[in-house]
Amino acid sequence: MSTVTIENIQTRHNTFRHLREDSAVCRIRRGYYARFHSSDKVPLWDLWQAVALSRVFASAALARSERIFTGRSALLLHSIHTWVTNPNVEYWCEDGGRRTIPFASVKFQNMCVPPCAITLRSHKPHTVVRLPDGLAVESVESAVVRIALKEEPLEAFVAACMALHSLSDFSHFALEISRTRVEIARERLFAVLDDQLSHRNYAIAHSILAFADGGCDNIFEAAVLWVVRTLYSGEVVTQFEIYGRYGRYFGDIVIPALQLVIETDGVSKLSLPRSDGLSAEHAWMRRQQDLINLGWKIFRVSWADLEDFPALRRAIASNLGVKRLPPSSECARIWSIPSAECDGPKRRIHTNRHRSTGFVGAVDQPDPGFGSRIPVLAHSPAALEQQ
Repeated sequence: MSTVTIENIQTRHNTFRHLREDSAVCRIRRGYYARFHSSDKVPLWDLWQAVALSRVFASAALARSERIFTGRSALLLHSIHTWVTNPNVEYWCEDGGRRTIPFASVKFQNMCVPPCAITLRSHKPHTVVRLPDGLAVESVESAVVRIALKEEPLEAFVAACMALHSLSDFSHFALEISRTRVEIARERLFAVLDDQLSHRNYAIAHSILAFADGGCDNIFEAAVLWVVRTLYSGEVVTQFEIYGRYGRYFGDIVIPALQLVIETDGVSKLSLPRSDGLSAEHAWMRRQQDLINLGWKIFRVSWADLEDFPALRRAIASNLGVKRLPPSSECARIWSIPSAECDGPKRRIHTNRHRSTGFVGAVDQPDPGFGSRIPVLAHSPAALEQQ
């Protein structure tokens, strides 16, 4: 669970000017503030996520008519994370397109969340659900298909993986059952996509949904799997069980036919304490040597490698033995170098480190809680009306 809790505060007639003097409060937009409760300094990753949520609540609270949140905004409210950390607020409403004012940047504890725009959708959501907090959002399946048809391949693939992970309630302790649930959820996605057979991006969206895997634990693994899938159309297994001399391992991304294990060096593997007395790095090196002794090849990827997707793709292609890129049209159609809108400094938090032969330190990666759900204490009406 995240260390941050949000308290959204709607104000009226600018009567709460004292909020600006509260160091735990930041202004989301005129008439709407957010207080972030945390036992320590709010991590940058959690701040961006919290602000994204508060912007959605502000958009709903200040609207004159009901809005149905779609796409990335819908997945955010369903607690499903996407590649873009600072998404636009996206919705559909009955009264059509009105003049919309973008959200300004948010400054908090010497950190800054960049501004974002508001995207008005012209097509009514396929399926609408109402969340316990009262907000109307399109279903997970509808939101994923919308993203697959309209957004860039990287963003769409990561969203599909994270949605399948959530819909299947994927667990390492019940792999067979989890994988069956993933396929059931995938069929539901295809059922929604089939209503869009005439869409110009149907083939791309179909390949993305077919290649996506619910075994990815986080957006990091999903992004690496996307790169692999732009090169290789054969069998790829996530959370692959391997029994070694020192115990049972789970390979993050495995190509069984090539005996290749692609390991994502996340912070949870390299910086958390262990009960067996070994340092995380020592235990990781022992695991790697055990796998090599069993005949497996290991290719490690760090968060820093995602700063240059073309370079990472070339490195993975070399390990796959791919001589000519891409090997198939199905792989080719889901490859596109991410644009600034998808992976630029206003959309993503970037690391300053480059790939090296050693481990990337925890300070260069998201903290262990990144990607967890941020609780919301209150979002409407004015929380401080009676003060």
